[in-house]
Amino acid sequence: MANPEIESELDGIDRLSVCLYRLGLSLTALLLLCRGAGVLGWLVPLSPSQWLTMLVVASGLCGFCLHLYDKRVRFLLQGLAWGGVMLAACGAPAILVLGAALATLCGLAFKEQFCFAIPGIRLLPLLLPLLWLLEWIRVAWAAALVALASGLLLGLLSLAKWRMPLHFDIGDRGRYQL
Repeated sequence: MANPEIESELDGIDRLSVCLYRLGLSLTALLLLCRGAGVLGWLVPLSPSQWLTMLVVASGLCGFCLHLYDKRVRFLLQGLAWGGVMLAACGAPAILVLGAALATLCGLAFKEQFCFAIPGIRLLPLLLPLLWLLEWIRVAWAAALVALASGLLLGLLSLAKWRMPLHFDIGDRGRYQL
């Protein structure tokens, strides 16, 4: 979590982890756009299982590289992210894997809105559970529209994050709970 006014000195691992976090956000945005486009019948070269695997890995990457002061919230979001990866690896039902990935992204969107007040991002914690529900009850056209909207919003978040200096993601090192 950031305090943009505080510029901590970054080492190589800090820079790498911030870039990987932002890459994970960018990938999830692209994957949600692909899902929406694919369900609507547009040519997308990913099968649903490939898409889900990539989505859970991208959300896992975000969880792995998460910078958040509160250790309980950090632990919860990292647990959801890696829980989704483990569920996928164990062959759990796709809807559970999707739920873990989307829950992680909901938490990250809430965190980013709280930290940086990026316009439109506050809709993601509403849209992503709706996407999960629509996928679960198999309302494909509605799920596609929600996936497209979520992908666009995550894309805006990703663009905003990539434009920020890297130290914004680290914030005040003295406030991290270990």
